[in-house]
This record gives sequence, C-alpha cells and structure tokens, in this order.
Amino acid sequence: MRLAIAFAVLSAICPVVWATSEAPEGYGLDIPEWEVEITPGGDRVILNGTIEEVHEELLKLNPKWDEEFLADLPVEDDESSTLVKRTDFYGAKVVCGKWSSARSKPISNGIKYLRGLSGHPRAGPGPGKCARVSCSYQSGIWWCNDSKKSKTLNSFGSIADGASYVLGHCTNSGAGIEFPTVNGQVFHKTDWNVIVRGASC
Repeated sequence: MRLAIAFAVLSAICPVVWATSEAPEGYGLDIPEWEVEITPGGDRVILNGTIEEVHEELLKLNPKWDEEFLADLPVEDDESSTLVKRTDFYGAKVVCGKWSSARSKPISNGIKYLRGLSGHPRAGPGPGKCARVSCSYQSGIWWCNDSKKSKTLNSFGSIADGASYVLGHCTNSGAGIEFPTVNGQVFHKTDWNVIVRGASC
C-alpha cells in the first residue's frame, strides 16, 4: 500500500489528552495521533482519534481517498487472503468476559482497517497506557503498553492480530443470539496487550 502512516501516542510527542471515562478499568487512555497522506505521494496531515474518526476526516479532505488507498484490501478478514507475516499469539493468556460486549462485525471491520495501514505503531511508556485505535457501533479495540519503556510494534497488523485472536477465543454466538458479540483481552509475551470490548462511539 502507498499509505504512509506513523502512529504515535500523544504522550510520546506532546502533553497527554486523558479520557479516563473511556479507559478500561486499571488503565490510562491516550488519544492516538496519525500522520496520513491525503493523496498518494502528496501532503501529509496529522489527525487525532480512532481509525474510523481519522477515516471520516480523510474523506472530507479527499472524497476519493478510499479508492486511492483501500482498493487493494481484501473484502473479508480472511487469514488465507494475504501472505503478510502475522504476530504470534499462540499460547498467549486471554481473558474473556471481563467487560461489556462489542458486536463482532464492527470489530472485524476495525481489524480490516488496521491491516490496511503501513507504518509502525508507537506507544509511550507504561505500564497500563492504552490507546483506543478503533471504535464504531459501540465496539472498540484498544492497544495497551505493559512495559515501562516506549514500545514500537512491527505493524498495525500486530494490533489487528491481537483483536483477531480475541475474536477467535471470546466470541459469544449461538442459538438465540441475533448478532455475535465479543469482549476480551489478550496479552502478548513482549509486554503489550489488545482489548476488545463495548465502548461509547
């Protein structure tokens, strides 16, 4: 993809904006900042918020943004649809049912958006610092740093992999359930975690 994204939590570059009412219990919340191209190879702007909020702003700045940047993304979150190396969560500690539930479909859409981004997510020192990176239809994805040091991941796909792992282990579906729901948290061995839960958005 030609999309150049650099993800940074505000605590790494300027005063932190706190929104503790949205933070998962026991965690502080930072607002993510994204550096994005408006047109392929063109100027970049810095926008704040979740990927969905940033996407909405990009469409205002360039109504053709989707066709210029997202046309090559797979239609579904299909593990076999890409040869991109995935982050290994095999055997990771996962906790289900700790928070209010999110709807599975908006979480799958958030995963798709995150997989389509290039760049390296960064978080300031933790532990217990989170950024809500995706939120739509009362369903959110958080990325949290459990290390005392700043953390940089290989890609936004790493966060998507964590959310996908939670989907695979914590989804509540079956007879009598109209829309599958999910809520859970997975802990990566390198001191970071991903939370999928209900949210105000």
